[in-house]
Amino acid sequence: MFADAHNDTLTTAFSKGENLYKNSCQFDFERANKVDLKLQYMAIWQDTRQEGIDFLKNAFYFLDRINEYKINNVALSKKIEDGMINVLLSIEDISFINETYEIEVLKQRGVKSATLSWNHENKLCGGAYSDKGLTSIGQEVLKKLLEENFIIDLAHASKKTFFDVVKHLNKPFIVSHSNCFSLCPHPRNLTDEQIKIVRDFNGIIGINFYSPFVKDKGKANLNDVLRHIAYIAELIGTQYISFGSDFDGADEFPEDLRDVEDLPNIKVELGKLGFSEKEIENICYLNLVRFTEKFLK
Repeated sequence: MFADAHNDTLTTAFSKGENLYKNSCQFDFERANKVDLKLQYMAIWQDTRQEGIDFLKNAFYFLDRINEYKINNVALSKKIEDGMINVLLSIEDISFINETYEIEVLKQRGVKSATLSWNHENKLCGGAYSDKGLTSIGQEVLKKLLEENFIIDLAHASKKTFFDVVKHLNKPFIVSHSNCFSLCPHPRNLTDEQIKIVRDFNGIIGINFYSPFVKDKGKANLNDVLRHIAYIAELIGTQYISFGSDFDGADEFPEDLRDVEDLPNIKVELGKLGFSEKEIENICYLNLVRFTEKFLK
């Protein structure tokens, strides 16, 4: 079985006029069922730098569309169901909200997780390509997200935002699709210090398959992805590792990790590296499931 902490298929497929059962994207429910993927975090991403757009209304559109499908929205059911694809919906860059009560509305519509930023600065904080930290408005939004039991995702946070946010946390958080800065010094990746903080909060790191986050120079391959898994396992243990594929959110992936049907390739190679069956099951599925269940009570 598999679980994945981040893809962008929801917005990508609907924006292309395609559906989620079967499409030309990197993920659909038909292929997910083939590889026994049981839990998928799906992001609603919008470019909040654009002006004159009702981003909240757009988010409602995507939420209404996905709730037409026969899936288990774990935020609404409060459980992970056997025999179904379980979906957890996330807002990637929630800076479009104007009032904190809108977080309650998003929650009622089935949203369970949020990032405060994308890559750029916004009114809440600095993104990955910024040195800005959490603003006073960002503190208010973060407080409301925590009150509503949202999963806080720091995948796109600047380093300063990361350290500012964790000062306000008393529960686990996720970095849904980032890798190790020590192996690939990209602003979207985590330093060893940040990785250890994720451990200290009993959080989760989703390994990103996007080639520029995996390998500094040249196109990454599957072995390069495995290096990031092995590095984190050595640094803090296997119980904090999941996948954060970034399928349909990027354009350059390793040869053997091009879409959801390739997930079993990781399982095979982890075994060759000497990871135990239990460790492999945890990385591929159970770590993210256990983390998610903490927020469904």
